[in-house]
Amino acid sequence: MRKIIMVLVLVTLVVSLSGCLDTQVAQIDQLTDTINSYLKQGDTYFNQAATSTNKYQYETALQQCNNASSQFNNARISTQEALIYAKNLQDQIYINYLQVTLNEVDAKINATNELKMAIPLFKNNDTKTANTHVDLANQYMETSLDYQKQREDIVQQNPTKFK
Repeated sequence: MRKIIMVLVLVTLVVSLSGCLDTQVAQIDQLTDTINSYLKQGDTYFNQAATSTNKYQYETALQQCNNASSQFNNARISTQEALIYAKNLQDQIYINYLQVTLNEVDAKINATNELKMAIPLFKNNDTKTANTHVDLANQYMETSLDYQKQREDIVQQNPTKFK
């Protein structure tokens, strides 16, 4: 009788743990979709802000920068949450993917902050300093593209993990 109870407890434990693992993978998958959506929308706002800045539409550009910042910050929060699940699973592929994603998001946040700093400088005709910030924004965005490529490589190398 004791052995049967032990077996039942062990089976129940294994089944419940496997359910938790599946749930955490599902959470990562769902959060990955959310992160990608935030990144896409943030990129759109950032590009609109750059276009508005080039057209001397500074108030619109600042609003678009704020929208981009909001999207990128949401992506950051979601990435950090997914990273917790990945660490709980001790899944190095997910961990690497999400750390690279976090680096990409941070680069985009930095790019947006640099563009935000440039806009009032353009407005005040301090184009030299403004262009310095624009150059930094461009460098951060180029860096973010490198991280994006790394992310895409991880997905390509692990097609069963990423659907």
